[in-house]
Amino acid sequence: MTKTITTQWQWATYDVWGNAHDGYDVNDVYRHGTETLVLTVNTYNQGTPPQFDSASPTDRQLRRVFGLGKTQLDTDGDDLTIYVNRARDGYPIGELHCVSHKSLSPIQPV
Repeated sequence: MTKTITTQWQWATYDVWGNAHDGYDVNDVYRHGTETLVLTVNTYNQGTPPQFDSASPTDRQLRRVFGLGKTQLDTDGDDLTIYVNRARDGYPIGELHCVSHKSLSPIQPV
């Protein structure tokens, strides 16, 4: 059976200036509230003393949050903050910040 956790994420989209040739600049950030995501938990270093659980949203979940269809994504950030860009040209789409946990690697609730 797959282990999951329920997480809460504040998410935002960007007002972007520029183009793929000259580069993009984020002009403004638009906050949209909170999104609930159920994440699959993965166990690393199984059976050893440094064993830990970790979880992160899938690209499919990120595309759903931002309404992107089949757009290929490039992400950056860490276990609690994810910056989402369009893969083909680096266009900045938005960001998510986990507010339900103080860490997702290893998993630690607030």
